[in-house]
Amino acid sequence: MKQAIIVFQKFPAPGKVKTRLAATIGNDKAVYIYTYLLNYTHQLLTTIPADTLVFHEGTINKTEYPGNNYYFFPQEGNNLGDKMYNAFSKAFEENYDQVLIIGTDCLELKNSHIEEALSSLDKNDLVLGPAKDGGYYLIGLNKNDPRLFENIQWSTESVFAETMNIAKMLQLKVHLLERLNDIDEYSDLSEQLKKLISIKDPN
Repeated sequence: MKQAIIVFQKFPAPGKVKTRLAATIGNDKAVYIYTYLLNYTHQLLTTIPADTLVFHEGTINKTEYPGNNYYFFPQEGNNLGDKMYNAFSKAFEENYDQVLIIGTDCLELKNSHIEEALSSLDKNDLVLGPAKDGGYYLIGLNKNDPRLFENIQWSTESVFAETMNIAKMLQLKVHLLERLNDIDEYSDLSEQLKKLISIKDPN
């Protein structure tokens, strides 16, 4: 069984990442939080015996990543749905059997969640990790379907519900992971992250 984990990420440039968070704490600290979460995500993936496919927006320094099971692709598409569908398509073209997509927003994500997601695809068509803001932090498939990514109001609190409605219409067997917190705004920050910001800039 050939497995892949797709990571959607951006180059951490001020004004391009964590813009809702930046509105409260400023661009520099928002970039710092984004970079911290990015590093956390990739450190987590070192414990998972699956290939990592990095779909990036903006430039990327490939030498900063492990070389043996990391592969890099630019994101392609007009919106998030297009980009995810195209990423899944690329992975399945590369003959992966089970594919997950994750972002870099979830500090609560553990390797156990990823392991559960991959194993669930043995008996399910779709796995979703619902986020507390109404979206999802993980989606996994063993067969791509464009309808899962069409006519969805991305970056809203209805994304998860809309996706579940489509899955029901398609009669997909769905496995749900634990509901976790994505970090998009200041209210999402844990005490740990608030402390990191204060350490970075005590003034």
